[in-house]
Amino acid sequence: MNIKKYKLYLIDLDGTIYNGEKEIKYAKEFIEYLNNNKIDYLFLTNNSTKDPKDVVKKLYDLGIQTSEEHVYTSSEATKAYLIKKGYKDIYIIGEKGLKETLSSFNQHLDSNNVEAVIVGLDRELTYKKLTVATRSVLSGAELIGTNPDTLLPTAEGFIPSNGGQVKYLEHVTSTAATVIGKPNRIIMESAMNLFNYNKDDIVMVGDNYDTDIMSGINSNIDTIHVQTGVTTIDQLKEKEIQPTYTIEDLSKLID
Repeated sequence: MNIKKYKLYLIDLDGTIYNGEKEIKYAKEFIEYLNNNKIDYLFLTNNSTKDPKDVVKKLYDLGIQTSEEHVYTSSEATKAYLIKKGYKDIYIIGEKGLKETLSSFNQHLDSNNVEAVIVGLDRELTYKKLTVATRSVLSGAELIGTNPDTLLPTAEGFIPSNGGQVKYLEHVTSTAATVIGKPNRIIMESAMNLFNYNKDDIVMVGDNYDTDIMSGINSNIDTIHVQTGVTTIDQLKEKEIQPTYTIEDLSKLID
């Protein structure tokens, strides 16, 4: 298979570079190839609980050398969205990574004068937090979800992810949320705007059709499906819109 060479690779992490705490074969070699050839790339993650330095440390522990400038999280895309909207006063449901990324905003503890409610995964979620968020949205604040993921894989199995929290608040407030992360275009456009490439020169690489591949399709860029994670080749064949390429592993992208 003759695969086009791109100037910017947007790369998923879980299922593409690693599975849990285990590096996926050829991930290290692929990133080395990009580094050695000075090809631009950006790890794109929906995870709002981690900041770039946490991602870099995890990759380093797996033997993969990269830097924070190559990591773009849903928290950072949320920050860019808030700046674009001109918001200053926010209420956050989320963990350390999200709160630190949004530290330049006025983070309220109640529903007074809140312009936006930001919802990221919060493993210490309480009814009080949901109440403050609900009252803020009912008072006119924009409801923003960092990502729509329903499940989060852990060493002990799946746990609820952020999508359920967002859906709860959508239901009780009868308000549709603005969702930042994959497969939505907001995170994609925000990431691509960091560079000066035409869309023909950009590709999205990932294992999950419903998030990674659809994020590329929704953004009108090429896509490369890697058969190392969630979506199998048989499941892929059932999809109406196919990725630009599907490959067994990342070795197929290395010269």
